[in-house]
Amino acid sequence: MVADQNALHEALGGDGDAVLVAHDWGAVGAWGAAGKAPERWQRCIVINIPPFAIFGENIPTYDQIKRSFYFWYFQMQHVAAEVIAADDFAFIDRIWGDWSPGYDASEDLPHVKDCIRDPAHFQAALGYYRCQFDPTRFGLPEWVAEQADAWGAEITQPTLYLHGTQDGCHGMSQAQVDRVPSMCGPGSRSELIEGVGHFMMVERPTEINKRILGFLDSRT
Repeated sequence: MVADQNALHEALGGDGDAVLVAHDWGAVGAWGAAGKAPERWQRCIVINIPPFAIFGENIPTYDQIKRSFYFWYFQMQHVAAEVIAADDFAFIDRIWGDWSPGYDASEDLPHVKDCIRDPAHFQAALGYYRCQFDPTRFGLPEWVAEQADAWGAEITQPTLYLHGTQDGCHGMSQAQVDRVPSMCGPGSRSELIEGVGHFMMVERPTEINKRILGFLDSRT
């Protein structure tokens, strides 16, 4: 994911003024892409997945283990795919509801499901979890070292980090959100936004876009 984001910058003829905006799995890649090729990215906006150091703090906590149950369920390759796909991917409806509680995703979910109806696409999506959270390696010193090398470096770009108080995918305290700018370049900001969940971009698009554009317009 890190390599893909920097390769996309290259393929599109990007320069040092490029801005990287990322969410969820894209956020994991963005922390690494900005750290490994700082000359490519002028500013970053990262939504809902914190830097590796804070992510690592949360993963072993009871509350986050409950939120992240799917990491481990997806490892069961002989049953997980069948269960997830049943009843027109009803599993996706339920987990989206957990991640963005109270949001009506009836217009969004058909697009999500269409992306994974092809069995190859579905297996590729599950593959992210089966690689990163392989239970035979997860948490071992070499696993930690690999993850830290991929996306664990502090970045030098001014970065805006946004997280929702209702995020049912990855929980963050106010204190943790406040720490994120210390891991990024000068002029970085972070905000814990009241009342939005994991998919804040579709829950409150006008508000989130305004925050992003305001950050990009600032030069402090």
